[in-house]
Amino acid sequence: MNLRRPVTSVRRHRVTPPAVTTGHREVQALDGVRALAVLAVLADHAGVPGLPGGFIGVDVFFVLSGFLITSLLLDEQRRTGRVDLAAFWARRARRLLPAAAVMVLTVGVCQQLFAPDSTAGLRGDALAALGWVANWRFAYHGTDYFSQGGTASPLQHTWSLGVEEQYYLIWPLILLAVTVLIARRSGRAGVHRRAAADGQRRALAVVAGTLAAVSALEAVVLAGHASLGRVYFATDTRGQALLIGALAACVFARYWPSGHRSRPQWTPRGRVIIGAVSITGLAVLAVIAHRATGSTAEFHHGLLTAVAFAAAAVIVGVTLYQDGMLARALTVRPLVVLGRISYGVYLWHWPVFLALDGARTGLSGLPLLILRCLITLAAASASWVLIEVPINRWRPVPVRLLPAAAATVALACALVFLVVPTDRAAVPLAASDLPPAADLGPSPGAAPEAAQPGPSPAPAPAPTDPNRPLTVDVFGDSIAWTLMRYRPVTPGVRFIDHTVLGCGITRGGPYRYFGQIAPQPPGCDNWPTTWGQQVAADKPDEVLLLVGRWETMDRLHDGQWMHLGDPAYDSYLSTELDTAVGLLGAGGARVVAATEPYNRRGEQPDGSLYPEDQPDRVARWNTLLRQAAARHPGTAILDLNTKLGPDNTYTATVAGITVRSDGVHLTPAGVTWLSPWLIAALHADKP
Repeated sequence: MNLRRPVTSVRRHRVTPPAVTTGHREVQALDGVRALAVLAVLADHAGVPGLPGGFIGVDVFFVLSGFLITSLLLDEQRRTGRVDLAAFWARRARRLLPAAAVMVLTVGVCQQLFAPDSTAGLRGDALAALGWVANWRFAYHGTDYFSQGGTASPLQHTWSLGVEEQYYLIWPLILLAVTVLIARRSGRAGVHRRAAADGQRRALAVVAGTLAAVSALEAVVLAGHASLGRVYFATDTRGQALLIGALAACVFARYWPSGHRSRPQWTPRGRVIIGAVSITGLAVLAVIAHRATGSTAEFHHGLLTAVAFAAAAVIVGVTLYQDGMLARALTVRPLVVLGRISYGVYLWHWPVFLALDGARTGLSGLPLLILRCLITLAAASASWVLIEVPINRWRPVPVRLLPAAAATVALACALVFLVVPTDRAAVPLAASDLPPAADLGPSPGAAPEAAQPGPSPAPAPAPTDPNRPLTVDVFGDSIAWTLMRYRPVTPGVRFIDHTVLGCGITRGGPYRYFGQIAPQPPGCDNWPTTWGQQVAADKPDEVLLLVGRWETMDRLHDGQWMHLGDPAYDSYLSTELDTAVGLLGAGGARVVAATEPYNRRGEQPDGSLYPEDQPDRVARWNTLLRQAAARHPGTAILDLNTKLGPDNTYTATVAGITVRSDGVHLTPAGVTWLSPWLIAALHADKP
């Protein structure tokens, strides 16, 4: 079936180098595709409602890169009979490296603008970004791109540059190998040069399709067994998008407008088919962007492959039929301009979004999004005008570009060592610092009955030996655990650590943490049994209780989602507090209950706080704690919230000391600063 009309005229015209081209012909609609892709990424990172799957914009970039690079390589091979690999790699380095190096070094110089936990590994992130292997670094460390806990590295977005650069290095070698193999066979068989070129293109299509299928299958299989970070960041699983773009270029290359061909002239039926395919592809991408959440199940069911084929349909459609409705819509001036600077927008948007957070700007929602986008566009425009265009136009005859690129990388790496320290003053809670998982379970031994809720009489003073240190049992969650982990030597006080990560006094679940539903950890609900056993065995003089973080979260209770401030949930928590205080003081020890400090573990993408970090919830919990202490004479309140937040708000630094590492946990320096105050409170006269 012939869908093309014969071409009777041929036109040649020059094209400005920065434009998106296939075989030397400008296709402005592809700039529009780039604009839509980068807008999707911005929407995803900004938390725009209705677009949780905006991360697929990166996959659209991958498909477009595979498509364009393969088209250019095939055209060069057809025109010249060879592919100049050194020149190709030099062009790629000149296009991508300078702007990326400036961004990486800027992030290093301005690292104080970012949360301490996000820059703990910044030096390694910067070196990996400059070496185009950031994706493997994040995959190796098990980084979860979709995790909403904590703050990601300001260079995390460079993972996609690593995938593309690795493709640029390997794919031309494969193309060259296929070309040489087919050329030798054609030469021995006496095949005409044009027929040989068609054979090379078909062979390359088979290779691209086979490798894409292997990559897609690997992603599906690994999604059911490996970490999501391994699937999302690794080149072998993400290469399918680039290879599907390459496959599209191989299959349809003979239709591309090239230096010796004008645009193909399609029959009405051909135009309808091409338009329908491209619009359907765009509709599929829109649906996925609206519905996808980045879950393991989505990747296991072939999300990456579906996105790649839909993107290829759009790209092929607007390139084949540039006068079509979708192609014309994508060539409106704002989209074309945004597409031209999309590389700079992508480079700068992520560090800008992290630096301009809700805490620093006092904004959230649409106002914060507008501010972030304006600063990003300004940075991208400056990169385009001052770096990208001048370097792309630079044609140094005596300078060899590949050695120059290597020297640029070496210089940038040296500067990274100078401006980025190996560690930061604020030390985040590392996985290696965590106590063994067995601590979640109860201690061995007989389990006494849990204390019943309700007011309890003042405990009788426990007989003490004046020569022995004050014995203090410590119960609580990870905040209390960091207090015990980093405390300095305290003569006269013997602390016994019974803290458990991830557990408060709230039982049941599940609960919501950073917008995600999580089950109650095993062993957390057994605290009355465990605590009673431990207090009976230790016979402490005092008991320090520090809980509240897990009580501030939304939790499924009595079949309904509840939170602090709901009367029924407040009543339940008050009962649990009575149980805890009565149980811990049953042996005569004085109970010292610490208030929960304000927290700021992270922000929602739109700059607002997650519910569990809302100050009103912390204040409500502390009110319930004080009320419980009043019902149990002899119970003291340790106002940790005021100590860590003297201005009645969260702050990471107090008296010039960084006291919080990740918005929740204490730093070693913070614990050292707190210790004299804590010891004085524990030695205070008992009522």
